[in-house]
Amino acid sequence: MYIVIQRFLELRIITPFYEYIAHYLLHKINNKIHKKHHIEFHQKKVELEIYPIFFILFFYYIENYHLMLGTTQYYVIHSLSHFKPEFLPNSLKHHHELHHLNNSYNFCVSSKIPDIIFGSIL
Repeated sequence: MYIVIQRFLELRIITPFYEYIAHYLLHKINNKIHKKHHIEFHQKKVELEIYPIFFILFFYYIENYHLMLGTTQYYVIHSLSHFKPEFLPNSLKHHHELHHLNNSYNFCVSSKIPDIIFGSIL
């Protein structure tokens, strides 16, 4: 039972900070793939992202299940936010929409906590 509680806390509290940092850095280095995703959003032509699957498989291969689960959490929530937003709580759906409208804010997809702490929430 302890391991289940530990994993839950890791996914809900710790891994969103990894996600926040990775997403923030993608914007700071002006990553081409990520920039394309933002352009697609504004053109209403968002495609399912494939590259996170490679990270999930890599983390599984090196047996880092914490990062594997965190990346999977990000991938599922981010995909749902674009293709089936009705499956998400309104607060998360709206949080990510605001990021696409102003990409200097709301970097975390799976939680608002990092954006609140770092002062990047809209």
